[in-house]
Amino acid sequence: MGCEIVVGGADDDELEAVQRLFAERERRFSRFLPTSELSRVNAAASAQVIVSAEFAHALDHALHAAALTGGLVDPTVGAAIAAAGYDRDFPTLADDARPTTPVPAGRWREVRVTGTLVTVPPDVALDLNGVVKGLAVDDALALLAGDGFVSAGGDLAVRGSCVVALPGGGTVSVHSGGLATSGITRRAWSRGGSRQHHLIDPLSGEPSRSGWSEVTVSGASCHVADVAAKAAFLLGDEGPGWLDRNGLPARFVDRDGNVTANLAWRRSIAAPTPEPACT
Repeated sequence: MGCEIVVGGADDDELEAVQRLFAERERRFSRFLPTSELSRVNAAASAQVIVSAEFAHALDHALHAAALTGGLVDPTVGAAIAAAGYDRDFPTLADDARPTTPVPAGRWREVRVTGTLVTVPPDVALDLNGVVKGLAVDDALALLAGDGFVSAGGDLAVRGSCVVALPGGGTVSVHSGGLATSGITRRAWSRGGSRQHHLIDPLSGEPSRSGWSEVTVSGASCHVADVAAKAAFLLGDEGPGWLDRNGLPARFVDRDGNVTANLAWRRSIAAPTPEPACT
């Protein structure tokens, strides 16, 4: 998935199981492997495709995330992110002088999941990265018998307790649940003379112009935290309030390095007996 996987609290058998899980998810959901199930679905000539139960499960979660975020976390941005230049594994991505051609998305309502039958308009390309990594982290943690954690590129799920470094400085104690950061400090490139990144605004089909560089959210699971972090980033200045209304603590770092915590985060830190950001 283009990121480092770190596991704590696993024995050798559990570690091997976690490695297999991430390798299987990569083979199934990668946009860059022509043999992946995602590539097969996107290349299908028919609007209706039979998929694996695991693919249907992930797509169903992606559509649910789109509905909960008002279409911000959108699984139909596949063509848009490729048009921005992210069309291969990030380590092999090079600056490109060719201009971009934005591809507006926002067509998630046209996608259907009925059992293992998936309906996708032929001109829509799916990208399930908005949910796949978070789900994989949560599923990997479930493979551990005892306390421990699983982190993928800094997004993690915890059972027990661990101390986590935060973007912009500082740490937080995580006792259970998930903590996820969405931002543009690591995955950025140049296309057509402009800086591009992977967090696409579905309405414009272009990389978001949000003023945040990184948004960290805590939630009941890594999947919940990851979806919320992406949505809050895309909401820009409205992100802190939106997360407060949804009861999710969050911490924002703007492009100048200034740190802002929403009310839910500040309340958790200021409590007489400080509550962990993730519960």
